[in-house]
Amino acid sequence: MAATMKIPTVFTAVDKFTSVVSKMTSGVSTFTKTTGAAVSGVNTKIDGLFNKMGNISQLLLGLSFGAILGSAITDLKAYEDGVASFRTIVSDLSDKDFAKYTASINQVAKETKKSTIDVVMSYEKIAGLNAKFAETSDGISAISKASIVLSRASKDELGASTENLVGIMNQFSLGAKEADRVINVLAAGQAVGAASITQSAEAYKNFGSVAKGANITLEQSQALIQTLGKYSLFGAEAGTKLRGATLQLQKAGLGYKSGQFSINDALEDANEITKKLTTQRAKDTFILKTFGAENITAGKILLANIDTYKEFTKGVTGTSEAQKAAEINSNTLSEKINQLKDSFTNYLTTNDQTIGGLNLAKVALGFLASNIDLVVLSVISIIGFLALLKTIMIISSTWTFLSSIAMGVYRAATGKASIAIGKNTVALAAYKTMQILMTVGTWLATAATTAFGVAMAIATSPIFLIIAAIVAIIAIFIYWDEIVAWFSKQWETFTNFISALWTGIVTFFEEFSFVDFFRDIGQAIINWMLMPLKTVLKLVSLIPGSIGEAAKSGLDKLNEFTDLSNVIGSKKEVLQSPQEVQAQNQQSEAGKFKGRLDINVNDPKKQVTTESNFSGMPVNLSSTLGF
Repeated sequence: MAATMKIPTVFTAVDKFTSVVSKMTSGVSTFTKTTGAAVSGVNTKIDGLFNKMGNISQLLLGLSFGAILGSAITDLKAYEDGVASFRTIVSDLSDKDFAKYTASINQVAKETKKSTIDVVMSYEKIAGLNAKFAETSDGISAISKASIVLSRASKDELGASTENLVGIMNQFSLGAKEADRVINVLAAGQAVGAASITQSAEAYKNFGSVAKGANITLEQSQALIQTLGKYSLFGAEAGTKLRGATLQLQKAGLGYKSGQFSINDALEDANEITKKLTTQRAKDTFILKTFGAENITAGKILLANIDTYKEFTKGVTGTSEAQKAAEINSNTLSEKINQLKDSFTNYLTTNDQTIGGLNLAKVALGFLASNIDLVVLSVISIIGFLALLKTIMIISSTWTFLSSIAMGVYRAATGKASIAIGKNTVALAAYKTMQILMTVGTWLATAATTAFGVAMAIATSPIFLIIAAIVAIIAIFIYWDEIVAWFSKQWETFTNFISALWTGIVTFFEEFSFVDFFRDIGQAIINWMLMPLKTVLKLVSLIPGSIGEAAKSGLDKLNEFTDLSNVIGSKKEVLQSPQEVQAQNQQSEAGKFKGRLDINVNDPKKQVTTESNFSGMPVNLSSTLGF
């Protein structure tokens, strides 16, 4: 009678994995195709670009990179030198206080689109011409910005514009806040009159101090300069004439109605006196006496153009002509190119990584300068040591070769010819000589090996690495042109390598399958976890009989069940119903098992039943434990 056991069971299978994997697979596939197409397109464009470029173009591109690098090094050196020169003027400042000035230099460069090299140069000139202007970073930055605007408005060099601006401010005892006023007066004078900004600045050099002492304002002095410019008296000559004319008017006692000298009153007084004179001779005598022979031309021009002078004075007061002129002159191709170059320089000089590398280079070069004798001696010693090592290695190789020959002779001698050597005195002597040579060769080989070990220890020591780095830096500076030429020759090889590498990356992403990748990872994890169980089943399957066959069958089922290619692929596993499981159990050959079958189930209601035994095998049911 067949043994049966009935266990009421309800199975609920919910497949939430297949749909998710399907969506993931579809998304990954779409992403792979899109990415592959995009990468392939970029790859095609890059290949086309390099194919269109000839060898000359590629060489020029490489040389361009070299030129940019050389320019960057030059700019960094110029900036460092400028900062050092400026700091010598404000040497009393601590590092913390001086950091405010370097920050203001960077800020001015950013706002004006001028290079930090030019800005720090203007700082140096400003501080050198008037140390008071350098007492605060805000004050010196305001004057620097004004000098940059003046330079663009006048199309003059920044250094000259800075000197002109600070010189005029010094002559009229103006503070840093008056910098914009000065540049606007100069630019406005250029707009209303004939004298340019540069010519006016030259005139101020000879006239500014006297104008200040005579209570002539900045605007009035500019109007006087432009009045003479109307009659082609420019620059230093105009300044000299105005200085003499003003001093002569003061000497004549004219223009003191208010108690202080006034150029307007002086000209009016002189003009009224001239008008009262009835003859031309009397008028000429008065003018000659008043202004002197050297300044009579300027005197006549001023007396004849009092209204023009007053009109010019109004025209140069309270304007923003400097900013307007600077904006117009900056809107040119050449200026835009200069601004682009200056922006690159500013990036280098304000970048923290660049500054850090620059500091390391300074430390290395400082060490080199302080220890040049030690470095040269070390380099010579290393070269000599390497030459000696090379000599030892050559000798060692030679003796090794001779030792091989001697070993061959020795083996031959110790064989069939051993008796002959023993009986032949000459042969015996030669044999002993070869033994000595072999000993010496072995000693030399050992010495060479030891020397090589010492050389490696020296080569990996910190001092050797420092020396090597310094020597490398020197070599770079000395052989810079050769290095650039070598890199230019290697450019074509490099581009071919990049193209091949890019093609490989594109091919990889086109052929790569994320599904297979994660499936292989999962398969490896499952195999590793089930390896002990599979090993046990494999060993049990070697036992003859039903136990071995059952273990082999279980191993096959386990392998099939844990094969993820059946799970993530198109195949879906279908769970069997309780009836199908019972039918399969009834068809199994339970009679092959012998012994006792213990079944532990959680059955508080005693619903599990069994009929007879399994082919004589007693069945023990327990309701206290379960799984």
